[in-house]
Amino acid sequence: MKDQRNYLIFFILTLIAILFFPRDLFGREIEISADRMEVFEDEGLAIFTGKVFAKSRDLRLWTEKLYIYYTRGEKRREIQKLIALGAVRIERDKWRSVAGKATYFRDQEKLVLEDSPKVWYEDNLVEGDLIVVYFKEERSEVFSKEGGRVRLKIYER
Repeated sequence: MKDQRNYLIFFILTLIAILFFPRDLFGREIEISADRMEVFEDEGLAIFTGKVFAKSRDLRLWTEKLYIYYTRGEKRREIQKLIALGAVRIERDKWRSVAGKATYFRDQEKLVLEDSPKVWYEDNLVEGDLIVVYFKEERSEVFSKEGGRVRLKIYER
């Protein structure tokens, strides 16, 4: 029974890594709307605040504040890292997640969800204190703080 449960946990986490988050989390084109935008060109930083909504392909993100770190090329800017803070919600198809903070490292193809992160696929739920998705390795990890627990809720059909 314990082996079956471990297999189900591994299966769900692998699905999260492969299906919910594309290998390139944000594609070449991102649409962002917000109440305010500040750009610090010398630092390679754009900050969006107030009812932020970002969309890239079929991925949608809502948050209170979004930091985008980029490098400048000859013709365009290339995103290096994104940090979403406050009431973060990410959706793609039947997948959705919420967290207090989400950080995406483009060069490592890694997403870190913090501050009470939860990830659903339909009714199935994974939650812990920290969820890390490694896109290159097609795997994810869920951590709990000392004394805490990781939780998985699966509905069999």
